[in-house]
Amino acid sequence: MKNTNKTIFVLGLLIFCYTFIRAYLLSFTWDESFSYLQYVRNETLFPDKYEAMSANNHLLNTWLNIYLVKVFGVNEFALRLPALFAHLLFLVFSFKLLKNFQSSVLIIASFLIINLNPYLLDFFSLSRGYGLSLGLMMASIYYLYLFSTNEFKTKDALKAIALGGLAATANFVMLNYFVVSFGLMGILILTDFMQKEDKSWVKLLASLGAQMIVFSLFLLFLLPVVLKLKEAEALYYGGNKGFWSDTFSTITDRCFYDLGYNFWFQRAAKGFVILIALAATVFVGMKHAKKQINKSNSFLGTLVLLLGFCVLSTIVQHYVFGTLYLIERTAIFLVVLFNLLFVFVINEFSKEKKQVIFISYLATFIVVVHFLIAFNISYVLEWKQDADIKEMISDLDKIKVIPKEKCNISIAIPLEFDQGINFYRAKDNRYWINTVQLSDWKDMRYDYLFFSPEEFSKINMDSIDIIKRYPGTNSVLAKWKKHADPTKVSFLQTLNYGDTKEKAYLIDRKVEYAQGFNYIINDSITLDKNAEVVFNATVMAADVLKSNLFIIVSFENSKGLYEWRRACVKDYIVKSGQWTNICYSVLVPKECKAGDLLKSYIWNPYKHILYVKRMEFKWIR
Repeated sequence: MKNTNKTIFVLGLLIFCYTFIRAYLLSFTWDESFSYLQYVRNETLFPDKYEAMSANNHLLNTWLNIYLVKVFGVNEFALRLPALFAHLLFLVFSFKLLKNFQSSVLIIASFLIINLNPYLLDFFSLSRGYGLSLGLMMASIYYLYLFSTNEFKTKDALKAIALGGLAATANFVMLNYFVVSFGLMGILILTDFMQKEDKSWVKLLASLGAQMIVFSLFLLFLLPVVLKLKEAEALYYGGNKGFWSDTFSTITDRCFYDLGYNFWFQRAAKGFVILIALAATVFVGMKHAKKQINKSNSFLGTLVLLLGFCVLSTIVQHYVFGTLYLIERTAIFLVVLFNLLFVFVINEFSKEKKQVIFISYLATFIVVVHFLIAFNISYVLEWKQDADIKEMISDLDKIKVIPKEKCNISIAIPLEFDQGINFYRAKDNRYWINTVQLSDWKDMRYDYLFFSPEEFSKINMDSIDIIKRYPGTNSVLAKWKKHADPTKVSFLQTLNYGDTKEKAYLIDRKVEYAQGFNYIINDSITLDKNAEVVFNATVMAADVLKSNLFIIVSFENSKGLYEWRRACVKDYIVKSGQWTNICYSVLVPKECKAGDLLKSYIWNPYKHILYVKRMEFKWIR
């Protein structure tokens, strides 16, 4: 057993080193960036209101990140520490579940089967709630194992419930596991009680009461949040075709890691999953019928019920509450449950037929080969398109040329790049990058272009100069050969509050829409369609955390608003009580005509406080 422990330790260390290195090297992804920009840096423990993207706020991960930023500052690795800690939990408790298997080789093989899924490992290197919830779920399952095989002790049940509740706090999808595991423990303890001759009602009620209290506390906290998310239509990520098409097919496809395996191999793998689930169910049923239940196969029965009821719960939710079926990463916990079911059923089968153990050896060989093919330290599958953003920003920093009359450069991008670029802009105080948003990448007024392969395939190659190709994603950094560089100031207006008695304009909690600029566009300006508007200001925030105000530039005509752009003031402010220059530029819409109204002002939706010394607004062409 000592040699087995040493082998598992070495393997676990190597697997952990893989996620550790990736957590340090990988570019921040869209979802990670959005969570940081919207929740972590604002220290949002609970949102004031729930919106379409509020489900991106994985609560436990956000809370831990808020604390870690205070200790280590803003960097990718620090923000990913909760996921790495969860990976340690996953490795340790997965081994603890296996250590009583009859064969040392089977223990090692089973450990690799559970822990070498490349899609699963992706989430232990990301600042998201998925990895954190999986680590906590594995720890919860271990105490569920102790509970079901060790006289149904209340302390084991309470640990399983508490860890399951924390897993659900890290990722609301885990509510399925949390509720099902709690129900199973209740069934197990009642079944055991009914079979006893010497029944102690006091002991039973005390145990069930303690479990119910812990379960209810978590449920009372989690359910209102989930209901608010549903009301805000934030739970939009999923499918409505059916469990097989949406959940089973998408998560198994993700586990193949987009490696282009043979169609029939993939079909065989999916069939094997169904076969193992059926075999486990039949085996447990036969053992119950023959009254041959022992500690080992009783937990296999628990796993069958756990996986089966988790699947059933997602189907029932769809029909009763109208929720979407889980897809892709939201169903990753089902993969973990199946892997546990697989290794436990092989362990039980091999006790009766030793040759069965070779199935696990073959499975281990396939898993190891699959992992080695998928091995990389440059991207994660779910957000592969974000892999080169950090490198691109570094490259751009070296070659940037800021146009005259502006204080920043603008980058044309597809939507999937905006949060990652804005994260690195805010993290490293790169104010020379204008806030990026979904843009018309064919507009020649942009200073630089960052294309995904899809956009690049549609561009006229003769019109651009390629600066760099990124082989990992085939993304391209480029610039226009004939760039429209605005240099002439056609309109300039300044508000200088430094000359007033107060020396500054105060935007306080009473002000939602601050003073700004209103301008009726005239014929002489709209003759040139290559125009940009630039907003400059000198501001000071009393508290950086409470500087969530926005620079707004809008265009409207007789029919109403047709263009609205914003940049966050907090992106520019580094230190409380310090005057800071901020600059935001916006391309004038092509449909802009004489008589349209141009507005620019500071919006204060969260009722924060900001001092403004000077504001300037200009139209350049």
